[in-house]
Amino acid sequence: FHGLRTTAPSSPATNEKRVGLAPKGVEEMRKCMRGRHSYTLACAVSICLASLFARARSPPPPCSLPAWPGEEVVSSWEHHGSRERCFCAYAALAAHAQPGTPRLRELEESCPRWADFVSLDGGHSATMVHASGAFAVALGSTSGNASERKYGYVPDWAADLGSGYGEDCDVSRDPRCEAVGAHVLSLPRRLYVADCCSRPDAARGDATVVAARRPGPQPGPSLADLIASDAASACGLLQDLVAGGLRQVRRLDAFGSCAAENEEPTAASGCLAQCFHVVPDVWYLHLHTTAGAKDIRAAQPYNAGLGPSFNASEASDPATAFGRYNACVCEPRAWAAAGRGRGSCPEARPSDAAYPAEAAHALCRNVAGASGVDPRLCHACRPPASTYLNKPPPCTISWCV
Repeated sequence: FHGLRTTAPSSPATNEKRVGLAPKGVEEMRKCMRGRHSYTLACAVSICLASLFARARSPPPPCSLPAWPGEEVVSSWEHHGSRERCFCAYAALAAHAQPGTPRLRELEESCPRWADFVSLDGGHSATMVHASGAFAVALGSTSGNASERKYGYVPDWAADLGSGYGEDCDVSRDPRCEAVGAHVLSLPRRLYVADCCSRPDAARGDATVVAARRPGPQPGPSLADLIASDAASACGLLQDLVAGGLRQVRRLDAFGSCAAENEEPTAASGCLAQCFHVVPDVWYLHLHTTAGAKDIRAAQPYNAGLGPSFNASEASDPATAFGRYNACVCEPRAWAAAGRGRGSCPEARPSDAAYPAEAAHALCRNVAGASGVDPRLCHACRPPASTYLNKPPPCTISWCV
């Protein structure tokens, strides 16, 4: 999902959406396409120069979310912050925006390539962007679109949903594609949160470390910061992130939670995982909900999995949570050794009514354990009479949390 797509466009209209041309570049493209020679090198150069000039004069509008960093910080990120700007634009989009409305125009301005990733009808009005409660938005859809014949999930480098890694299932490109599984992203929509677990100089386990961050200006508050400062708000956000992902999973009742180390959310395992990357690829908090995938890339030597994966090559690195590079709703109990609070898992199945509240509590504890925050703050998430698969041993000083 986070990479750039290279599918050849089928029409000038499709092309201008997918390459993300500024309006001046679109105008030049149309002039070229009306010419006798459809798309010459001179045309290509003219389009690029016109588009770059227009973009230089008209930067994308800033994200209006509270805590969004300044332009100096955003432009220092990879791809000049284009992915984070898109996430902010998705958060601002109403669930059922119609063509020509201000919200859809704002989406086009902030994220010119939105049709590549969240459109179900070629960039008109149908999107896979759904509000989830008061605090979150989910990207995904339980069905595709009949005319576009696209699968309704965002592709991910780690997951194969039936048409290869990093691709959605589009039978217009590959008639043999058989879409399987689900991959949904859930994002905050009321407040900008950079990532799950960054806490400068925070204690992880018994070690004091500087949390891993990309070089350059720091991105902004993390979920761990929010837990430490306002645990009740963090719990509300977590519950909406969890529930938003679940609503877009087909046959949800077929899946339990991925609970074992290195158990990935594939069709063969029959489990569902909801995880944050401890070291993110995009500086905008996003929860991955994955289930029933055809295949998922192995963990080593890269941090590629979408479940409770362990990379042994980083087992001594506290900045990557000692190789446990995902903070998940359900984690193996043995992970408690990597941080007080980790190794929590809800007892309820993902399809149970009790699951979102239990999952928010468990995920809060697991994020706290990965970031050095006191997991007792997560009592604000604790549902009444909640029980867990991975119950702690009888209370000792280290477990009285």
